[in-house]
Amino acid sequence: MVEISSFLRSILLLSSCLIWRGVEGQMLGEYGGRQRVRARQNNGNNGQKDTSAFNIVNGRILTPGLGIILAPQPFTPMGGDFLHVALDVSGDGKLPVPPQNTDDPLTQIFNTTLFLTSNALGKNFTISNITTTTPPFANIMMQESGQTVKHINFEWPDCLVGDNNKDDLATTARGDYNVSIHQNYRLNGTNFYTIFNLPISVTNSISQFPGANQLLTKPPPGPLNANGGRMNCDMISNPMMDFSALVASVNNPPGQPFQDFGIATSQRNDGGQVGGNGKGGGGGQGQGQGQGQGIGNNPNGGQGALGASNAGVKRETGAVLNVVGMVGLVVLGSMVGW
Repeated sequence: MVEISSFLRSILLLSSCLIWRGVEGQMLGEYGGRQRVRARQNNGNNGQKDTSAFNIVNGRILTPGLGIILAPQPFTPMGGDFLHVALDVSGDGKLPVPPQNTDDPLTQIFNTTLFLTSNALGKNFTISNITTTTPPFANIMMQESGQTVKHINFEWPDCLVGDNNKDDLATTARGDYNVSIHQNYRLNGTNFYTIFNLPISVTNSISQFPGANQLLTKPPPGPLNANGGRMNCDMISNPMMDFSALVASVNNPPGQPFQDFGIATSQRNDGGQVGGNGKGGGGGQGQGQGQGQGIGNNPNGGQGALGASNAGVKRETGAVLNVVGMVGLVVLGSMVGW
């Protein structure tokens, strides 16, 4: 057997990565129709949880709103000192975040609230509801100023303490829950209100007293009681809402915002390209200056774009792909020779 040299192994790995980058991320499930939210999905498939109701692209969970969930993943067994939720609130990089001005008559996020709910257990705990200026109850958009991904660290309340055994399920409130994400936003000039339920299982070990190291976490986990310990569950409990009432309360868009139609935003003058596209020479001689010398006038009355010309970028990309293609042929020829 001929051993593959380290050089050829590197080329094979590079070629594979380039090929996979051209493949769209796999989407699991189908987007729900208008005025529809889904209950917790518990249907098993050969012992595995059913994730077909979720729209997951490259590990990012798309919701019916503008928020994109980065963590946790559906059905993750949770525990430790606190629940960590990571949420992209930038509209996949299209929207400004505070301290920038977020007001836009076309598209903007008004607010996002989160709850930890369980229909089976009859529990509805507040994670974040914009009632104080202290995380996690504070306005999520105002936390971590300037960051497009907001981190919500929710301290497990005392009724979820346990040591990861089945006996705890009978004496505590541990079990299956949803991280229920409520989004109030405007999309392309129309206001919407959506609810998305992300299932998790509170089954991993949770100690009675949180570790001191969590004090270094930003934003700080909460809420905590007056002694710095876990909050009594009754202090953050809310009445349960009937599922049909929740469905009636939502106003979903006609499709997934990022996949089914583009996000429109108003023109801004505080960033982005300066002026319209330049007149880069068709022969690839443009240097990003067009015929207007960098920021000269163009037919539209604006200024030329700053930066490399499109023709130059396309030519460079084609050259890279040609080189990769030649390397791929060499590797393929070597494999056939084996």
